[in-house]
Amino acid sequence: MAENVILVNEQDLENLFLKWQKSKVEVKPDPPLKSKLNIDEALSYMNEKGYSISKSTIYKRTMEKTIPFHRFGKRKIIFDIDELDQWISDQLSGNRERINEVTKHVAEVARKKERA
Repeated sequence: MAENVILVNEQDLENLFLKWQKSKVEVKPDPPLKSKLNIDEALSYMNEKGYSISKSTIYKRTMEKTIPFHRFGKRKIIFDIDELDQWISDQLSGNRERINEVTKHVAEVARKKERA
């Protein structure tokens, strides 16, 4: 069986290795987070954060003023990311409290049935 032998000087080998390493290790930094989001960005952001919401619900909540937002001009709606984070946190903790209330109610009804 014939073996292929390649002779390379040390400098060429080092250059090849550095070129290969540079092409494999190129790390792209994450884009900086924006502090203001339009409605589509806010929708994606909220869903990524674990608060499932539709675009129509966001519009409804802005109309009812139950979600923090700002107007840019007459029609453009802008969301501040810090305000959204706080609002999402409040909503998710409120959901937990509501679940606890339901659980307590179910337990009370079950106890009443046991006594009867």
